[in-house]
Amino acid sequence: MKFRYILFDADGTLFDYEHAEMQAFKKTLKTFHIKGDIDNLHSSYKKINYAIWKDFEEHKISAEKLRTERFKRFLNKENLSHDYIKMSSVYIDYLSEGTVLLEDALETIEYLKERYSISLITNGLADVQYSRINKSLLKKAFDHIFISEEIGYPKPMKEIFDHVFKVLGYPDKEEVLIVGDSFRSDIVGGKNFGIKTCWFNPKKFQNENGFEPDYEIEKLLELRAIL
Repeated sequence: MKFRYILFDADGTLFDYEHAEMQAFKKTLKTFHIKGDIDNLHSSYKKINYAIWKDFEEHKISAEKLRTERFKRFLNKENLSHDYIKMSSVYIDYLSEGTVLLEDALETIEYLKERYSISLITNGLADVQYSRINKSLLKKAFDHIFISEEIGYPKPMKEIFDHVFKVLGYPDKEEVLIVGDSFRSDIVGGKNFGIKTCWFNPKKFQNENGFEPDYEIEKLLELRAIL
């Protein structure tokens, strides 16, 4: 297989989102003087956040509403009386500082950059993602950066891939590979669009989705063997 274009997901694939998100959450609680069991509060927030992002990927909620709705629900659930709009703004500022990369991400991208057209395709919020990318060691790594909030459609919807292919100049689908950790957005989205998929699965989750990705890796350096 001769690929020419590699589409990378951002969070959980190249960027350590779990670290960035946890640090942003802790700092936000401290800013608003919220005390309690951090782990329990974080677990509560994560469940709410996961459900809202799922709604976003299914085009049931806008990126703009997502920003604040998750904190509105979190505060209501935990019976906390704070301004959820201000809390969302503070949290996003902290999250925008999260630039830690996953293991082998920099080495992998530097190796592939010399051989392929590398682009980023992410469901993240535009201001957060641009800030993190531009402050990171990957700031000059990508030929294109595709962010769902700007395009108007999230992965796995066909429309975001239509936009990507238009910008890339309508390449042959056989020449394009998407690499991502989210089976729902990256693998399902890529497969439905007709491009090859590589599931980055470092935590060795069981695949219970009814079909197989074209490739599956546990470490980013394993991409060399595929490409």
